[in-house]
Amino acid sequence: MIKFILLSITTLVLGFSSYAQDNLKGIILEYKSNETMPQVVVKNINSGDSVSTNNDGAFNINVKKEDILVFSYPGYRRDSLVVIDFAVKRVYLTPVDDPRMLEEVNITALTNNRLAEEKERVRKQGQFGSTPSGGGIGLSPSRIFGREGREARRQYRLLEEESNNRIIDTRFNEATITELTPLSGEDLTLFMAKYRPKVSFVEGSDDEQMRLYIMDAYNKYKELSPSAKEKIKLTIDNKNGKQ
Repeated sequence: MIKFILLSITTLVLGFSSYAQDNLKGIILEYKSNETMPQVVVKNINSGDSVSTNNDGAFNINVKKEDILVFSYPGYRRDSLVVIDFAVKRVYLTPVDDPRMLEEVNITALTNNRLAEEKERVRKQGQFGSTPSGGGIGLSPSRIFGREGREARRQYRLLEEESNNRIIDTRFNEATITELTPLSGEDLTLFMAKYRPKVSFVEGSDDEQMRLYIMDAYNKYKELSPSAKEKIKLTIDNKNGKQ
């Protein structure tokens, strides 16, 4: 009888510990100005609890490990984090009118030919060699480390990313995936975000290898838990800047 009571108590303790909550504290700041942000909504999507930051940008919310917190404020990109410890968090929010986001939208509107032309133009702009009067190649430190060089490299990365995305999209797209799998709607969107291949794989694979890749990825997707799919959805929302 005593052993049974001890076993029951142990089971209860373990059960409570697995659901034990703790307070997570943090502070929200604007990315550019580093100023604190009051009235930011902090929501625990696992429990449904939500709080708002105070006048100092601070928050305090009940969480468990592996809970997902979402931070939202009008005019700013929504951000999220997965709780892995209870250390004080610093979260930075970026305005949705950040010029970097507008440039990304403009780049996606370029035709393939114009995209290639822009890449070449920026590549030349980012070349850091100069030709001294005595011949040979010299280096221009001001261009390498200055604003012009940094901006050219940043623009080239954006153009290169868009170019790679178009290469991937020609072979990893809705038409191809729905032909090989029964996926549709939100499941199709989540699948394409989770298993989007690298451009190097797409360029080095033939049609049969791509088909096998998609089928293997589909088998993995079917095994994902609802929480795993929710994390993919959050990643998509954050990338799109949804509130």
